[in-house]
Amino acid sequence: MVALPLIAALAGCDASSEPVAATSSAAPSAAAPRAIDTPDCAPDGTRAVVAGTDDTVVLTLGEGAKGIVFAPQSNGNFCQWSDQMVRYAAAGYRVASFGWGADGAESLKDAVAAIRDEGAEDVVLVGASKGAGVVAGVADDLDPAPVGVIALSPGVKVDDLDATSAGSSYTGPLLVIASVSDGTVNASESKQVARADDPSTYVELPGGAHGVSILLTDTGPQVLEQMDTFVAAAFGA
Repeated sequence: MVALPLIAALAGCDASSEPVAATSSAAPSAAAPRAIDTPDCAPDGTRAVVAGTDDTVVLTLGEGAKGIVFAPQSNGNFCQWSDQMVRYAAAGYRVASFGWGADGAESLKDAVAAIRDEGAEDVVLVGASKGAGVVAGVADDLDPAPVGVIALSPGVKVDDLDATSAGSSYTGPLLVIASVSDGTVNASESKQVARADDPSTYVELPGGAHGVSILLTDTGPQVLEQMDTFVAAAFGA
């Protein structure tokens, strides 16, 4: 496993950071990824496209065939995972995040399609809060399936998606992480996203941090180490 430094996970964007329209005069179909100006909140070297029929804004960074897609929280956008995108890109992964459209499942699928279009062959899905529920709920609907799923503070249902392991046919590597006193999503809900017959798929932390805020607590370094180990194993390292 590559040793990675701890970098804070919360990187936000304000309204002034929204990407502007593409400067190209071409008019590709709505489903064809098309380049746009990179938003100010994005890390250096980030590529930005609009993808899918719902015009999902997708940011990508890094190179290689091993892809990681980061799904933000409901109050976050394509830059909420910026620091982790930088961290994993530096470790040799091709990474992406995106902004939510009207249909959360389609937004995630658009991001996966975009990173695959760039050259990612295998993909790990990582999500927090709403993003955690979406990656868990959509994992069994992707073909090819993700090689791993990490969910921080998932609920059992989001955007009409069933995020529970009992309601999913996804059988690949899974890691669910939740805080015991989370006041936003009860830990008992998150535990249902993990597999009842496999305790290794669930990690419960002290305190009440929710979603990406977990990475800023005293247990943040431990969580990042667990994520790094999980991702490496998912890609067969």
